[in-house]
Amino acid sequence: MMHVVSSEARVHPRLRLNVRADVIGREVVLARPVEDISLGGCRFGGPAWEQAGDRVDMLLEFPSSGATVPLRAEIVRAGAEDMGVRFCEVTDEQKWALRKHIRQAQR
Repeated sequence: MMHVVSSEARVHPRLRLNVRADVIGREVVLARPVEDISLGGCRFGGPAWEQAGDRVDMLLEFPSSGATVPLRAEIVRAGAEDMGVRFCEVTDEQKWALRKHIRQAQR
């Protein structure tokens, strides 16, 4: 089931979906649940383990389809309650795959 998370104006709406991420930066964090995701980035709940401005490599996993999407991301918010990332250096192939797997996970 899909839930839109925020009513604020965004280019891409945030969705609560069953997605996990392996994040490789200063720390390596495996299978971390994603709180919400959009075509532009995602948010992790709980204390941040990276610093704002850091770049990380991510592997998003969509358990419902078994698909994975590798992405590069920049930490845009890092606090005690959550950590927000913006996907960057995204290729057309990655955009297509991300869009496809987000749509499938909404079903």
